[in-house]
Amino acid sequence: MDDFMRRLELLQAFRAKTPVVIDGVTFDLRADVDKDHWRPVVAVGTYSRQAYRFGPRIVFPWTPPEWIEHWRENGGYLEAPAGSTIKTALVRSYPLEGSFEALEVEENRECRLMHLWVFTPDGEMKAVEPPLALFAKTATATQIDLEEFDVAYQGLVSRLERLLGCEDLEDRLDKPEPDFPKPAADMPLTYRRAVLTLHQAIHEYDETAYVAFGYLMGRAEAEQQLLDSALRDHRAAKGRKKGTGTRSANSQLATEPIRDLAKSLIRGNGDLSLGRCARMVADSLPDDWPLGREPDWIKDHIRELFQQREGRVEYRPRPEWVHPPEADGG
Repeated sequence: MDDFMRRLELLQAFRAKTPVVIDGVTFDLRADVDKDHWRPVVAVGTYSRQAYRFGPRIVFPWTPPEWIEHWRENGGYLEAPAGSTIKTALVRSYPLEGSFEALEVEENRECRLMHLWVFTPDGEMKAVEPPLALFAKTATATQIDLEEFDVAYQGLVSRLERLLGCEDLEDRLDKPEPDFPKPAADMPLTYRRAVLTLHQAIHEYDETAYVAFGYLMGRAEAEQQLLDSALRDHRAAKGRKKGTGTRSANSQLATEPIRDLAKSLIRGNGDLSLGRCARMVADSLPDDWPLGREPDWIKDHIRELFQQREGRVEYRPRPEWVHPPEADGG
């Protein structure tokens, strides 16, 4: 098979809804994950500089010899000869700790790890290492850190499309008479300016306008994060004021079940954030729970189980609750 056609089929195999056979190897990469949103840096079976960091170590019939040699010297590999099947075992969340994640909104501070199995023709089943890393296309800072600049740009355009409630924004702006989507009344001014700048970049093939577009999108997102942070602080202040009366009426003992539930969630998971833990606790509370169940209110009652990491804005579990003595038989 022509290398170009094989690469194209391998890229399509990730999104395929049915198994795909390529040079005798079956790819069944179906998984419960939104593949329009979560994308691998490299497709399984393709080779590039990024594959050294994010590609699973599988040797296929078409794998270049230099890659086999590299993997032999750096962690080993699994062979998938013709007749093998590559299948998804599970997909799990994993926190990102790169250069820029602290600048992202919380939902863009995670990646997804797709764990794979190789089923060989002789009936063996082997787990693949490392798992295939999937990154959100909207996580602009992360995509820039990965040097996936085209994906980062497309993520910015996608974000504008969601704000405007439209599709194919670039095509609409590339017409001789541009079809500008009508912005909502509450759409921030900086995002509106970004649309106009993107139009100039596309229509005039102006590279400097593309730079200005990226700046405006970054500024718009920073403004939005500041606004969101102020609103969260306002809600938290109201929750604390309300919670003071509740705590005085119900005592520390009444909220102990919340902390017990949080302890069970963070035990062994040192990367669980305070906000996510609060949401998970809220989702796990029984219907007849008599006290507050808003995540911001819950955060106030479980904050003592967390600490702020040095030089970072997020909170992570205190070490004594990740591996408490009783969990080790002490």
